[in-house]
Amino acid sequence: GEPFVRRVPVALWILLVSLIALGAFLFLDLKEKKDPLAWDLDLDTIRFEDMAFEKQSSFKGDRFYASFEKDGKKYRYRASTAVPNLFAEFEQFKIQGLYLFDAEIKKQFPEDPFADSEKTKCMELVPSSENAFKVCASTEERNGKVFVVANRPQNQGEAYLVQSYLFDRLKQDKVTFLEKRVFLYPTATSTEEMNITLMAPMDVEKATVLKRKYPEKLHLLRKEKEQDEKKLVYWASENGQEIPAQLSNPLDSVLRQFQIQFFSFEYDFDPAQMWEKATPILEATLVAAEDGDPVKTFHVEVRRPEQELEFQGKKLLLMQSSELDGVQVLDLETVTRTAGYVEGIYATEISQGNSNAPAQQ
Repeated sequence: GEPFVRRVPVALWILLVSLIALGAFLFLDLKEKKDPLAWDLDLDTIRFEDMAFEKQSSFKGDRFYASFEKDGKKYRYRASTAVPNLFAEFEQFKIQGLYLFDAEIKKQFPEDPFADSEKTKCMELVPSSENAFKVCASTEERNGKVFVVANRPQNQGEAYLVQSYLFDRLKQDKVTFLEKRVFLYPTATSTEEMNITLMAPMDVEKATVLKRKYPEKLHLLRKEKEQDEKKLVYWASENGQEIPAQLSNPLDSVLRQFQIQFFSFEYDFDPAQMWEKATPILEATLVAAEDGDPVKTFHVEVRRPEQELEFQGKKLLLMQSSELDGVQVLDLETVTRTAGYVEGIYATEISQGNSNAPAQQ
């Protein structure tokens, strides 16, 4: 008989080919499909209640800050990672559903949807290329979602269904939005070099008994060596002497853990006034590198105040750093641990005859 191909009408072939093409197109379209956006903007500032979150962009990247007023005084701090996450979510505002802002949805909002009200949580977004606008979310939550409206001309008459956590997280404690860490290492970097000077003992009595002499100085470099066909990273002194890993690795870790214990808005004493009369305890310079190339240098100086400083059950020391504004307070315990590792390494260098470490008397 006649071949099957000839028996099928041309119109049917065209239909089959079209369906296959449409299927392929739909498949590709599904793969590319992303959450719909209410807007896609570059924001400079986000304001919520008494807090303002700022983004400063430069060729070095974005820096984020959080500022607010308390008792008539203005405070501004480096922002924690919670703030860039907030910017990412509100710059590309993903929605779960798009609705007309009709009479039914309007019941969840005050008469003026953008007026301050117990029915809503509102914030102000300040884009870099257009006027600031308000975004208000209803407090009526359903299945973890809330309705949101924006007084931006392009979004007029629309209501969006979004995840309620976007607005819930704004109600967190202020400290959540503030960066506690002193040293913010750039991505993919690690400490390449540590220059540390312990200028005075943490435990004066113990140091006197052991007849330790200060300052104790360390200059450690990160090195690599081949062992069993594997590359091993270790720390060495300037003269190449390997430092025990159980001392050098924790020293690197504890220095990177230096953080602001309490922020200036939380207490009423003045660390800056205490600084001049305080006893220098420790100085450290850390070099962060990527694949051996230096990327950033950090410096910190720690002092012990003339009078013992304690706040909310924590004993505190004072610190200044290239990374911080003004004198800040840190936990004494962190510095005690640091000093312990420094003294341990210093003693190791002396016992192994490192000429850079002066002999103890």
